[in-house]
Amino acid sequence: MDVFATEGDITIRRLRDHPEDWAAMARWRAEPHVREWWDPDEPVPTAAELAEHYAEEATPGGRATGCIIELDGRPVGYLQFYRWADFADEIPDVMIGEGPDTWGIDIHVGDPAAGGRGVGSRSVAKICSYLATERGASDVRLTTELGNVRAQRAYERAGFRKVRHALDSDTRDGERVWCWLMRWTPVTG
Repeated sequence: MDVFATEGDITIRRLRDHPEDWAAMARWRAEPHVREWWDPDEPVPTAAELAEHYAEEATPGGRATGCIIELDGRPVGYLQFYRWADFADEIPDVMIGEGPDTWGIDIHVGDPAAGGRGVGSRSVAKICSYLATERGASDVRLTTELGNVRAQRAYERAGFRKVRHALDSDTRDGERVWCWLMRWTPVTG
């Protein structure tokens, strides 16, 4: 099992192509606090649909790396990381401003019992540190919907700063959504 980062009670490990991981992801995607922001225009996916869609992320060498966030050894959320340049052709008009060492992340803490404990902020900070030290990330950029203030605060606690508004490729009610483009850079010196 690949472990990418740990801090106290939090572990970030590789997503496994295993029924337990797919079932956990399906439960989390159905949770109202995740559903509100993560593909709200799409039907809630089943474990089998998630296994098919994310199978590449569960194996080394894919364009994106899927992870499970564990709290005290119990799966509570999902995180993925990737080089933005590997997806530039799919999102050209979002204008992330990616360079070859610019990385992106997506995260949700799906287990409601893990909410309000800083799991998201701490996981984001740890994975950004991992990306800088182990993958050579010059910076990490992400988008978060303008109305998702809770996520923005969590990212800011992890060291992200708001850069500008961006029209994301995600949709709500069939319309592309405006988001904050946020950026994290490693502390040097």
